[in-house]
Amino acid sequence: MIHSNSLPFSFHKILLFTALSMLISLASFNQSVAQQMVVDDAVVVTPRSVQFEGWYGTEKSWVQPAISIATWFELGPAIIIDTSDGFELESWLVELKAIPGDLDYDGYAYGFVFAPVFDFDFVFREFYFYSPITFEFLDGTSQFHVNLGLDGVKEEEWEYGFTSGIRGDFGLGRRLTILSEVFTTNFREPAFQAGLRFSVIPDRLELDVTYGEGFRRGLRDYPGFNVGIALTPGALW
Repeated sequence: MIHSNSLPFSFHKILLFTALSMLISLASFNQSVAQQMVVDDAVVVTPRSVQFEGWYGTEKSWVQPAISIATWFELGPAIIIDTSDGFELESWLVELKAIPGDLDYDGYAYGFVFAPVFDFDFVFREFYFYSPITFEFLDGTSQFHVNLGLDGVKEEEWEYGFTSGIRGDFGLGRRLTILSEVFTTNFREPAFQAGLRFSVIPDRLELDVTYGEGFRRGLRDYPGFNVGIALTPGALW
């Protein structure tokens, strides 16, 4: 269990991580959404652009650009870093995300996400597949997300789990959103995550600050405390 007075992170690392993220993504910005939340939304990156997402956490940290391949499809390579006790490269993946609908036009959208996960010896160790569904409400200022899927982890043999989660994004004006989610695998050891999303530049640059852990204290520290950003250049080609 993580106590608030002994969080295993340092603010200078967060500042450095954020500064590097912003330098990588300097360009004209468009809509962006940080994805440190476990429950995903049914949205893809702006067409013909590349979104940079990164977050630093007390359990795990991710660096993940999202590359627009088509108006309904994106490719998201990622590096996962174990930051629970130091700073150790853990694994990498390539995420494929297809969202055939248009959330802004229809008020709802759904799709499919698949990713194989490899260690740094290039051994296939894990995969996940899920379907994200998103609905807008309160005149489009807020969203509700549902994820249902399957994941697999190779120990001595492959072990599989049914994944599920729900999330609400509640807009409090142009610059602030409350984030809240609950998720679980095989309906055992459910966990929550909640926090705030700040629109540093409305519709251009987002900053998320969240904290989460298992409902049964001491059994699950993940996802812990996280700070993430999302930056999206305009159309590049």
